[in-house]
Order: sequence, then C-alpha cells, then structure tokens
Amino acid sequence: MTLSWLLSFGILRRISTFRQQEFDVTGANQQKMPPYKPADVLNAHIMGNESTMYELFDYLRSNDPVARVEHPDYLPFWSLSRYDDIKRIGSENDRFLSAPRTVLIPTVFEEALLERFGTRNGLETLIHMDRPKHLKLRKVTREWFLPRSINSLRAEVEALSKEFVDKMQEMGSECDFVRDIALLFPLRIILSILGLPREAEGTMLKLTQEMFGSQDPSLQRDDSQTAGLEVLNDFGAYFSEVIEDRKKNPKEDLATVLANAQVDGEPMNVLDQASYFIITATAGHDTTSASIGGGMKALLEHPDQLALWRDNPDLDIGAAKEVIRWTSPVRHMVRTATESLELHGKQINAGDNIALWYPAANRDPEAIDQPNKLNLLRDPKQQLAFGYGSHMCLGQHLAALEVGCFFRELLPRLQDMQFNGDPEWVKAIFVGGLKSMPLRYSLR
Repeated sequence: MTLSWLLSFGILRRISTFRQQEFDVTGANQQKMPPYKPADVLNAHIMGNESTMYELFDYLRSNDPVARVEHPDYLPFWSLSRYDDIKRIGSENDRFLSAPRTVLIPTVFEEALLERFGTRNGLETLIHMDRPKHLKLRKVTREWFLPRSINSLRAEVEALSKEFVDKMQEMGSECDFVRDIALLFPLRIILSILGLPREAEGTMLKLTQEMFGSQDPSLQRDDSQTAGLEVLNDFGAYFSEVIEDRKKNPKEDLATVLANAQVDGEPMNVLDQASYFIITATAGHDTTSASIGGGMKALLEHPDQLALWRDNPDLDIGAAKEVIRWTSPVRHMVRTATESLELHGKQINAGDNIALWYPAANRDPEAIDQPNKLNLLRDPKQQLAFGYGSHMCLGQHLAALEVGCFFRELLPRLQDMQFNGDPEWVKAIFVGGLKSMPLRYSLR
C-alpha cells in the first residue's frame, strides 16, 4: 500500500494505547498500575470496554495468572489468563468438566434456573455437556457444520454479503455499522439455515441481545437478576411452535433435523431440544456479529491490513480467523476440576470451578507474536477464540466463511471510511462486542 493511497483513503486512525503494566516500585519514572483486582473480571463496565478489558488481562497474566476470585454475588472460582494454561485445561475434557457450571452467572440467577429447569445453567446445550452425552448430541448437527457443508453455502453467503454492502450504499454516506449491518447480516444467514422466515429477525435479535446483554442497562429486559428466566421462556415458547411445525411438516432445513432428532434411538428430550435451538439461533449469529463489527473497527485502526485484504481477497478465511482472534467474542467458559492440581503455585482442588478467559489467551505475548497487532497473515491455528479440545466451536467454519465473504465484498468497494462518533461496547462478561459504531463512508 502506498502512502498516497492511505492519504486518499482518509481513514481516521484511533488506535488505543494501553498503559504499561508496571508497579511504581523503583521510582517516579515508572507508571503506576491501575488498581485492578481478580474480581474485576466480573465487572461488566471493565469487561465491556476493549481498552480496560485487555489492560486487566495484561495485569492478571503478569501478576496473578491463576487468581482466586471471590464475590458476594457469585460462587468462587479460579481465573486463568495465560494461553498455555487455558489451552491445557480446555484440552483435558475428562479432568475438567463443562458441567455443572459452564458460565459465570450470579448465584441468585443460578438458583432460579435450578428451580425452574433442574440445572444451574438453565440450558443443556453442547457447551454445557460432557462425554458421552456431548458427543451424541454433537453428532445431531455435525454434518451440517463440516467444512464441505459450509462450503456449499458460499454462494448464498456471498449473495447476502452483496445485499448488505448494497444496503450500505443505498443508505448514502452514513450508517451505524453495528446496528444496521453487523448485527443483521449473520442473523439472516443462521435463520436461513434453520429455515426460519425473515419476519423472525426482530424477535431473534431482541431475545439474543437480552440474553447475552443481560448486564447492559440498554439491552437487558429489566434490572432484576432473574430477568433472564423470562427471556429463556420466550425463546422456548417460540421454538416449541417451530418444533411442532417441523414434526408435522418436515423441510430441508436444520430446524427439521433438530425437531426430529433422536439420541440413543429415542426422541431428544424437551430441554435438550429447546436448548439446541436456542444456542444455534443465538450463538450462530451474535458472536459473528461481534467479529464483523469489531473487525471493521480493527481494520480502520490498521489501514495497512485493510489494504492487504482489499488487494488480496483470497486471504478471506485466514484473514477472517485473525479478525476473530482479535475480537474474541466469547469471553469465557467455566470448567470444574475432577481432581486436585497445582498451577503456578496455587492449589486447585477437585470440585473447584476454573474460568478460562479467551481474550486473555489470544493476547498473551508468550504465545502470540505481537498479539496487539492485527496481522492477517498470522497462522490461524494459534488462536483460541473457538475454544479448544472436544468443545471447539461447531460453527467455526460458518463464522469464518461469513466474516471472510463480507469483507471480501466490502473492501474492494470501499473508497473512504471514517469513524463518525465513538464506538460503544456491550457491557458483558460472557459474550461481548460492539453495540454501536457510527461510520461515514463512500462506496463504489
């Protein structure tokens, strides 16, 4: 990329600067470390901001990589922030279980879920299961998400990519890239795969934002700690109708597969079936939305990488995975130790919960070369944004295809783009990303 092209492109660079992770122990020339503590991983305001989240993880990796977290609203757990530790725990699926606690949620909500659904997680999705049940239910949709199956969707994803870039052009020169584009594009794709009508987009988007954005005042249904019960109930009511319809009127779609699936020769139970629908419809678009929105921001902040991808469109899948590493939409998963172990001098006992922080792993300088630099030529196998081990994300190939196809369509048509206001982040500790990013642009 030439200097003249950069100047003509007119991108406003807003590169975040991270404070040095140093204690003021040797003199006034060193910068004091902000007063972070392990429990700050539960602070949605810190975790819901790109700069402070990574600053917190930099601090924890350097000073307390196996941190004991105790908070009055949560059950205690260990917090891991180093790549090698997170990869190890994620790979040993029989020693570190997904059940009974998979995600960090307030104790009050856990108890409400236990009373309502018989499980502290509320749902029984693939992320909540261990062997052998996990493998059995993963097989239900495995064929749909294999690379060969996802590749067969390329034409449809490319067509929808063009539709949404055309939409940007029709909107003129301004849009909220997240609200108008990034949130809706992957949603339309996953609903198409499920066989659900476009009329369902509004309902699915609202419920997904209420579920994953339950800590964000602008997205949560209400400020009670049990509001999520109503969201899950609404999800269940919607998909119960879909299930009944597909049992009576089967089609060539994923909803039909889920509605009629059998496990061990018996119909899938009601909770497993509803959970499968919910996680497919929500995680199937929300994490990808976060990657596209955060990816656009990252490309504007790294114009050399934007130009590289524009001029080399065949980078699409590898480049997409680097964007996903950069954004790491899934902030954490929880594992439960089945036996005691010592890690970095800390004694973790059998039965203890361990939180794995994927954004921290993906910015670990001991594992990732120059982790705070977007590098579209980076080996995509290095990152842990999709998890690791038997629970590696089933939809990873679809996510990479969507991100890759979208930017492959957008970047060659982009003549100019600038931030048109400050980006806003979802206040969340589980799944996070941008909720607003006003842009000014011109397209060809």
